[in-house]
Amino acid sequence: MFADVPDPVRRLIANSIDSIAELEALLLLRDHLRPWTVEEAGARLYVSLPVATYTLHALSVRGFLSQQGQAYRYDPVSAELDRAVASLAEAYSRNLIAVTHLVHGKPAPSVLAFAEAFRIRKEP
Repeated sequence: MFADVPDPVRRLIANSIDSIAELEALLLLRDHLRPWTVEEAGARLYVSLPVATYTLHALSVRGFLSQQGQAYRYDPVSAELDRAVASLAEAYSRNLIAVTHLVHGKPAPSVLAFAEAFRIRKEP
């Protein structure tokens, strides 16, 4: 199932997409190149205002979106990132279940932070 998802898409998900809400928001803003308020995006994605706020902010911090006043716009920081998102959109349209499983199969950021707290480090 995952073999149908290209490696660049798998890397993008592993490094930068933590939820289906993030994936859907990213593709929504990419498909509709205009400024989106948190309220508009939340309504379109059927998520609460806090979820929409967190999602758009997180995507902005990761370099996918730019913020213009109270609105966000798809504006990747590099052509490489734009190409990776295009590949993600293609993979999601062709292999919805596989892409969804990749996103859901990632450990939550809170789990990763908890695990990091117990990582054994060498003294300098």
